[in-house]
Amino acid sequence: MADATVDHGFPGLSETRPAGALAAYAAPVASQAALRGRLTDQAFRAAAETALGAPLPEDSRRSAVQGPLTLLRLGPDYWLALHATDAAFAERLEAAGAPRALDLSSARTQLRLDGPGARDLLSVGCQIDLRPRTFPAGAFAQTPIGNATAILHATGDDAFAILIARSFAQSWLGWLAHAGREFDLAIAIRPT
Repeated sequence: MADATVDHGFPGLSETRPAGALAAYAAPVASQAALRGRLTDQAFRAAAETALGAPLPEDSRRSAVQGPLTLLRLGPDYWLALHATDAAFAERLEAAGAPRALDLSSARTQLRLDGPGARDLLSVGCQIDLRPRTFPAGAFAQTPIGNATAILHATGDDAFAILIARSFAQSWLGWLAHAGREFDLAIAIRPT
């Protein structure tokens, strides 16, 4: 998708990674769905896994990634399913009668932050230990970062996807720009 036609929740931000060692840029729009149910309910689990085409993760600290699908267990009976390429994924889950599925595609927006210093920059506003041995690639947490609560997902050693409520996105980006000054953060500004 071209930047000009995408509403990714960060006005003026491009999806193209800018030059620079440490960079922040908008992520492609992901379809998002919430799934609610108990893992011990075999009917729920079977129906959800069939609808998703992937097993529900049991670990509440590690993501399950299968191609463009990412599954995050945010609570004992709550999963967030993100699809990076299929904009209708959440709608189809809902329409197919996936157990307790709810389309949340417009609820959060996503930003990528990657490069050396990404962990240090996030640590400025985050109270969890982001060192690689305690927050390795694949780990995620829902936590306050700067001036808003976000879902922080380590997608690589020095790469993060940050999911934040759309209503806080612009304000949070201002916090990130300010905190990123000492780290020489390059932010992808869309040409006008």
